[in-house]
Amino acid sequence: MNENVALDLADTDINANSGKTLTAETVLDYLRTHPAFFLEHPEALDGIDLPGPPQPTASLHHWQLRRWRDRALQSQTALNRLHQLASDNAAADRQLHRFCEALLGANDRSAATLERLISETFEIDACRVVSLAELSDEVRGLLAGWLDNPMPLCGRIHDTVREALFGADLPQTGSVALISVPASSGQAAGYVIALGRHLPDGFNPAQGTHFLEQIGELTAAFFGHLSLEGRD
Repeated sequence: MNENVALDLADTDINANSGKTLTAETVLDYLRTHPAFFLEHPEALDGIDLPGPPQPTASLHHWQLRRWRDRALQSQTALNRLHQLASDNAAADRQLHRFCEALLGANDRSAATLERLISETFEIDACRVVSLAELSDEVRGLLAGWLDNPMPLCGRIHDTVREALFGADLPQTGSVALISVPASSGQAAGYVIALGRHLPDGFNPAQGTHFLEQIGELTAAFFGHLSLEGRD
Protein backbone atom coordinates (compact mmCIF):
# COMPACT_ATOMS: atom_id res chain seq x y z
CA MET A 1 0.00 0.00 0.00
CA ASN A 2 1.33 3.40 -0.92
CA GLU A 3 2.38 5.72 1.89
CA ASN A 4 0.10 8.52 0.62
CA VAL A 5 -2.94 6.26 0.96
CA ALA A 6 -1.87 5.25 4.45
CA LEU A 7 -1.57 8.93 5.42
CA ASP A 8 -5.04 9.61 4.03
CA LEU A 9 -6.43 6.80 6.11
CA ALA A 10 -4.70 8.08 9.22
CA ASP A 11 -7.47 10.66 9.63
CA THR A 12 -10.29 8.10 9.49
CA ASP A 13 -12.30 6.91 12.48
CA ILE A 14 -10.36 3.61 12.55
CA ASN A 15 -7.20 5.35 13.70
CA ALA A 16 -8.58 8.53 15.27
CA ASN A 17 -11.29 6.99 17.41
CA SER A 18 -9.89 3.59 18.29
CA GLY A 19 -6.32 4.70 18.91
CA LYS A 20 -4.99 1.72 16.96
CA THR A 21 -1.50 1.94 15.50
CA LEU A 22 -1.76 2.29 11.73
CA THR A 23 -0.45 -0.92 10.17
CA ALA A 24 -0.88 -2.75 6.88
CA GLU A 25 -3.58 -4.88 8.52
CA THR A 26 -5.43 -1.76 9.66
CA VAL A 27 -5.37 -0.40 6.12
CA LEU A 28 -6.58 -3.73 4.70
CA ASP A 29 -9.40 -3.88 7.26
CA TYR A 30 -10.49 -0.39 6.30
CA LEU A 31 -10.46 -1.15 2.57
CA ARG A 32 -12.45 -4.35 3.12
CA THR A 33 -15.15 -2.39 4.96
CA HIS A 34 -15.01 0.52 2.48
CA PRO A 35 -14.88 -1.17 -0.96
CA ALA A 36 -15.78 2.09 -2.73
CA PHE A 37 -12.79 3.97 -1.29
CA PHE A 38 -10.84 4.17 -4.57
CA LEU A 39 -14.00 5.12 -6.48
CA GLU A 40 -14.52 8.02 -4.09
CA HIS A 41 -10.80 8.93 -3.98
CA PRO A 42 -9.31 8.06 -7.40
CA GLU A 43 -6.39 10.43 -6.77
CA ALA A 44 -5.09 7.93 -4.22
CA LEU A 45 -4.17 5.64 -7.12
CA ASP A 46 -1.79 8.22 -8.62
CA GLY A 47 1.02 7.25 -6.29
CA ILE A 48 0.49 3.49 -6.33
CA ASP A 49 2.70 1.27 -8.50
CA LEU A 50 0.41 -1.59 -9.50
CA PRO A 51 2.16 -4.93 -10.11
CA GLY A 52 2.33 -6.36 -13.59
CA PRO A 53 1.90 -9.98 -14.61
CA PRO A 54 4.71 -12.41 -13.70
CA GLN A 55 7.63 -12.57 -16.10
CA PRO A 56 8.00 -13.43 -18.92
CA THR A 57 4.29 -12.73 -19.50
CA ALA A 58 3.64 -9.27 -20.93
CA SER A 59 0.34 -7.47 -20.56
CA LEU A 60 -0.17 -4.94 -23.33
CA HIS A 61 -2.85 -3.26 -21.25
CA HIS A 62 -0.52 -2.89 -18.28
CA TRP A 63 2.31 -1.69 -20.52
CA GLN A 64 0.00 0.87 -22.16
CA LEU A 65 -1.17 2.21 -18.79
CA ARG A 66 2.44 2.53 -17.62
CA ARG A 67 3.34 4.53 -20.76
CA TRP A 68 0.36 6.83 -20.21
CA ARG A 69 1.36 7.29 -16.60
CA ASP A 70 4.96 8.12 -17.56
CA ARG A 71 3.71 10.66 -20.09
CA ALA A 72 1.43 12.21 -17.48
CA LEU A 73 4.37 12.54 -15.07
CA GLN A 74 6.50 14.14 -17.81
CA SER A 75 3.70 16.57 -18.62
CA GLN A 76 3.32 17.46 -14.94
CA THR A 77 7.05 18.07 -14.64
CA ALA A 78 7.02 20.31 -17.71
CA LEU A 79 3.99 22.17 -16.34
CA ASN A 80 5.74 22.70 -13.00
CA ARG A 81 8.74 24.16 -14.85
CA LEU A 82 6.45 26.52 -16.77
CA HIS A 83 4.77 27.61 -13.54
CA GLN A 84 8.16 28.32 -11.97
CA LEU A 85 9.30 30.23 -15.05
CA ALA A 86 6.11 32.29 -15.01
CA SER A 87 6.61 33.02 -11.31
CA ASP A 88 10.22 34.08 -11.88
CA ASN A 89 9.21 36.31 -14.80
CA ALA A 90 6.45 37.91 -12.73
CA ALA A 91 8.94 38.66 -9.94
CA ALA A 92 11.39 40.18 -12.44
CA ASP A 93 8.58 42.24 -13.94
CA ARG A 94 7.70 43.63 -10.50
CA GLN A 95 11.35 44.56 -9.96
CA LEU A 96 11.46 46.28 -13.32
CA HIS A 97 8.29 48.19 -12.48
CA ARG A 98 9.81 49.42 -9.20
CA PHE A 99 12.96 50.42 -11.08
CA CYS A 100 10.90 52.42 -13.58
CA GLU A 101 9.06 54.19 -10.75
CA ALA A 102 12.38 55.04 -9.10
CA LEU A 103 13.76 56.47 -12.35
CA LEU A 104 10.66 58.62 -12.83
CA GLY A 105 10.92 59.93 -9.29
CA ALA A 106 14.63 60.77 -9.42
CA ASN A 107 15.50 64.46 -9.29
CA ASP A 108 19.16 63.97 -10.18
CA ARG A 109 19.74 62.18 -13.48
CA SER A 110 23.40 61.36 -12.98
CA ALA A 111 25.37 58.15 -13.33
CA ALA A 112 25.75 57.98 -9.56
CA THR A 113 21.97 58.14 -9.11
CA LEU A 114 21.44 55.42 -11.71
CA GLU A 115 24.02 53.17 -10.04
CA ARG A 116 22.31 53.65 -6.67
CA LEU A 117 18.84 52.89 -8.02
CA ILE A 118 20.03 49.77 -9.82
CA SER A 119 21.81 48.51 -6.69
CA GLU A 120 18.75 49.17 -4.53
CA THR A 121 16.33 47.44 -6.91
CA PHE A 122 18.17 44.39 -8.21
CA GLU A 123 20.10 41.60 -6.47
CA ILE A 124 23.63 42.47 -7.55
CA ASP A 125 26.95 42.95 -5.77
CA ALA A 126 28.43 45.71 -7.93
CA CYS A 127 27.21 48.25 -10.45
CA ARG A 128 28.97 50.76 -12.67
CA VAL A 129 27.69 53.08 -15.40
CA VAL A 130 30.62 54.12 -17.56
CA SER A 131 30.93 56.28 -20.66
CA LEU A 132 32.82 54.54 -23.44
CA ALA A 133 34.85 57.75 -23.74
CA GLU A 134 36.22 57.11 -20.24
CA LEU A 135 37.60 53.69 -21.15
CA SER A 136 41.12 53.18 -22.43
CA ASP A 137 41.86 52.13 -25.99
CA GLU A 138 42.89 48.71 -24.67
CA VAL A 139 39.57 48.14 -22.91
CA ARG A 140 37.55 49.38 -25.88
CA GLY A 141 39.57 47.03 -28.08
CA LEU A 142 38.73 44.08 -25.83
CA LEU A 143 35.05 45.06 -26.01
CA ALA A 144 35.12 45.75 -29.76
CA GLY A 145 33.51 42.47 -30.80
CA TRP A 146 30.65 42.98 -28.35
CA LEU A 147 30.22 46.67 -29.20
CA ASP A 148 29.76 45.79 -32.87
CA ASN A 149 26.59 43.90 -31.92
CA PRO A 150 25.84 45.07 -28.38
CA MET A 151 23.30 42.57 -27.09
CA PRO A 152 23.59 42.15 -23.30
CA LEU A 153 26.64 40.05 -22.48
CA CYS A 154 26.56 37.63 -19.53
CA GLY A 155 29.33 35.54 -18.00
CA ARG A 156 33.03 36.01 -17.33
CA ILE A 157 34.99 38.86 -18.89
CA HIS A 158 38.65 39.65 -19.44
CA ASP A 159 40.40 40.67 -16.23
CA THR A 160 41.52 43.97 -17.76
CA VAL A 161 37.91 44.85 -18.58
CA ARG A 162 36.70 43.70 -15.17
CA GLU A 163 39.28 45.82 -13.35
CA ALA A 164 38.56 48.87 -15.54
CA LEU A 165 34.83 48.62 -14.86
CA PHE A 166 34.70 47.45 -11.24
CA GLY A 167 38.12 48.03 -9.72
CA ALA A 168 38.27 46.03 -6.51
CA ASP A 169 34.46 45.75 -6.19
CA LEU A 170 34.25 42.44 -8.06
CA PRO A 171 36.57 39.44 -7.53
CA GLN A 172 38.20 37.60 -10.41
CA THR A 173 35.80 34.69 -9.90
CA GLY A 174 32.74 36.93 -10.24
CA SER A 175 30.34 37.05 -13.16
CA VAL A 176 29.17 40.06 -15.12
CA ALA A 177 26.29 41.38 -17.23
CA LEU A 178 27.17 44.20 -19.63
CA ILE A 179 24.39 46.35 -21.09
CA SER A 180 25.05 48.81 -23.91
CA VAL A 181 23.34 52.21 -23.89
CA PRO A 182 23.74 53.88 -27.31
CA ALA A 183 24.71 57.52 -27.55
CA SER A 184 21.77 59.84 -28.10
CA SER A 185 21.74 63.10 -30.01
CA GLY A 186 24.45 65.46 -28.83
CA GLN A 187 26.46 62.77 -27.04
CA ALA A 188 29.91 61.83 -28.25
CA ALA A 189 29.83 58.22 -27.06
CA GLY A 190 27.55 55.59 -25.66
CA TYR A 191 27.68 54.00 -22.25
CA VAL A 192 28.04 50.64 -20.59
CA ILE A 193 26.05 49.44 -17.59
CA ALA A 194 28.16 46.83 -15.82
CA LEU A 195 26.42 44.59 -13.28
CA GLY A 196 28.45 42.18 -11.19
CA ARG A 197 27.74 39.23 -8.94
CA HIS A 198 30.27 37.45 -6.75
CA LEU A 199 28.92 34.03 -7.73
CA PRO A 200 30.68 32.63 -10.82
CA ASP A 201 27.34 31.66 -12.37
CA GLY A 202 25.36 34.63 -11.07
CA PHE A 203 25.30 35.87 -14.65
CA ASN A 204 25.81 33.13 -17.23
CA PRO A 205 25.63 32.91 -21.04
CA ALA A 206 22.65 30.53 -20.89
CA GLN A 207 20.29 32.97 -19.23
CA GLY A 208 17.82 35.16 -21.09
CA THR A 209 18.61 38.82 -21.63
CA HIS A 210 15.13 40.28 -22.12
CA PHE A 211 15.04 42.13 -18.79
CA LEU A 212 18.62 43.33 -19.21
CA GLU A 213 17.64 44.82 -22.56
CA GLN A 214 14.74 46.61 -20.86
CA ILE A 215 17.07 48.04 -18.22
CA GLY A 216 19.19 49.44 -21.05
CA GLU A 217 16.16 50.98 -22.76
CA LEU A 218 14.95 52.56 -19.50
CA THR A 219 18.45 53.92 -18.88
CA ALA A 220 18.54 55.52 -22.32
CA ALA A 221 15.21 57.19 -21.58
CA PHE A 222 16.43 58.23 -18.13
CA PHE A 223 19.42 60.09 -19.52
CA GLY A 224 17.70 61.33 -22.65
CA HIS A 225 19.92 63.96 -24.19
CA LEU A 226 21.77 64.58 -20.91
CA SER A 227 25.43 63.72 -20.52
CA LEU A 228 26.91 61.80 -17.60
CA GLU A 229 28.83 64.79 -16.32
CA GLY A 230 28.54 65.56 -12.64
CA ARG A 231 29.30 62.04 -11.38
CA ASP A 232 29.69 62.15 -7.60
